[in-house]
Amino acid sequence: MKNKYILLEVNQRNEIRADVNMAIKSMELMQIEDMNVKIDTGCPYTSIPILRFGISKAKAQQMKQRDCADNRIRKEISFGVNDSKEKRDADKEKFKAGKYMDLKSITFQHGNFEIDFGGVCINKDHVKVSYDRTGNILIGMDLLSQMDIHIRKSKILGKTVFIACPYDNMNQEYLEALNQHFDI
Repeated sequence: MKNKYILLEVNQRNEIRADVNMAIKSMELMQIEDMNVKIDTGCPYTSIPILRFGISKAKAQQMKQRDCADNRIRKEISFGVNDSKEKRDADKEKFKAGKYMDLKSITFQHGNFEIDFGGVCINKDHVKVSYDRTGNILIGMDLLSQMDIHIRKSKILGKTVFIACPYDNMNQEYLEALNQHFDI
């Protein structure tokens, strides 16, 4: 049976994580299964380090080179929270000069993104992909803002949980879960 809403427990590290299936159709990556993702309400955009899919560094660099040469693919700089002003300034100069292959902080926008949380499917027109980073796959507010979300202590489980449902798929089971877990 497929779920009609998302229910995740906050883990011991105070993170909300899920194992999901996904696809990035514009990259012809159709069946990416059981990928661990981190729900990040502080991240404005969903970000996928392609190396997390088990793609080799050599293959990732080939893919990056192809994207760098393709003027139809949008390119952006994506800084980390710990990046210094000096690094940011240097990267901005490389970006302006079109030295995309020299940038580890560059992301490429790819289309037709789908993510499946155990039966709850969400589609996005595009997603940001990086070829050099190896960190977490982050599910950001661009995707989370498409859902009704509640985070609080469950009266059933006695733990803090994340319960969510896409706005375009609100259903009775979700509303009942909110009532059972939170008296909402």
